[in-house]
Amino acid sequence: MSGQEGGKSGFGMLQGLRIAVIGASGDLGRAMVERFLGEGATVVATAWSHPERLQEAFPEAGDRLKAETVDVTNEESVQELVAVVALGGDLHAVVYNAGIIRDQPVLGMEDDDWQRVLDVNLTGAFRVGRAFGKLFFRKKAGRLLFVSSVAGQQGGRGQANYAASKAGLEGFVRSLAADLAPRGVLVNAMAPGPIESRMTRDVMALAGEEVLRRIALKRLGQPGEVAALAAHLLAPDLTWLTGQVINIDGGFNL
Repeated sequence: MSGQEGGKSGFGMLQGLRIAVIGASGDLGRAMVERFLGEGATVVATAWSHPERLQEAFPEAGDRLKAETVDVTNEESVQELVAVVALGGDLHAVVYNAGIIRDQPVLGMEDDDWQRVLDVNLTGAFRVGRAFGKLFFRKKAGRLLFVSSVAGQQGGRGQANYAASKAGLEGFVRSLAADLAPRGVLVNAMAPGPIESRMTRDVMALAGEEVLRRIALKRLGQPGEVAALAAHLLAPDLTWLTGQVINIDGGFNL
């Protein structure tokens, strides 16, 4: 990776910590797994299906990477994941990166397109936050980091379901942070702008010039750059930050 792509720092800021990444099969999820491993962490990475592909993607990780399947729309599946993760040793942090898009103008959006996006992006975050929040509440320590989007702050044509899910997620993060702060548990979110990934290819094909005009730095972000921010937000020495949504958008909101 180049420096612009947010490559490994080699400082080992997460050395010896265990981190769970929920939703690790996409470009951003894999970038976070790579960064956390590079910083010395042990990672539990989840996918909707075929978790073995994550294991195959990082053969050098050995026993520092464990891949699991989870369906965040199913409470039983989430509870099974918590049990597996809890048995593996002390857990430092959970990153919620599960998310989908089903873009469609509101007037043509089907109920299922609305509900499915809310189920994964928002209700799934609630299930995971509640389940792991209880774990961290009991041990009086832990980090929860959720991946939002600038779409939750500005909306976007054809993205009413996605924007609503991310706006709701940011409100949930602030409330969960307030609930868990008395126990020393930190809860924050990152809100990326447009990043170069499989998820944004269709958007860029349709409106790429308009998107780039709105970004002050005049380029898409790289998954590794967002992963670098995630690593810093989970670093053990960052202990007085909670209930915040950190934009990483190349100046999209300027």
